[in-house]
Amino acid sequence: MKKMLAALSVLFIVGCATQPPMSPQQRRALQSRTFESTTMDNVFRAFKTVLQDEGYVIKNQDMNGGLIVAEIQKSDSNSAFWGALAGSGDYKTGQVYEVSVNLESVNKSTIETRLTLQEKSLMKSGGSQGNEILDAKVYQTLYQKIKTEVERRKAQGKG
Repeated sequence: MKKMLAALSVLFIVGCATQPPMSPQQRRALQSRTFESTTMDNVFRAFKTVLQDEGYVIKNQDMNGGLIVAEIQKSDSNSAFWGALAGSGDYKTGQVYEVSVNLESVNKSTIETRLTLQEKSLMKSGGSQGNEILDAKVYQTLYQKIKTEVERRKAQGKG
């Protein structure tokens, strides 16, 4: 009985342990993807299309600078992306989420991207604070949709 109680105690302690924070290199690997055999225009427009399909409102965009900033206030989790976020435990109904996308052309046919997702909290003073979402499943789901859109656009001769 004592051995069983000790084993259960160890499992409980291990199960409650928090994950160590990600290093900057781990975060970069999670948030970054490279698209090859395509153009900056194609990747930029694919990001915009997918974000708008997910219900985001584009707040700022600059193709020359390679920047897209968009946000959404979620009221449900109907999409595959938001379903993944809901499954991660990070999703909150009624919460505002912001996405920031940076794109950089390595050469004529290789585009490096970095996508950052944040849960925004409004402060009483009028500002806001963001808590970065670092769930691999969320990034994989969103990047898969973007990859599909890039390929769809390429098949149409757009990039």
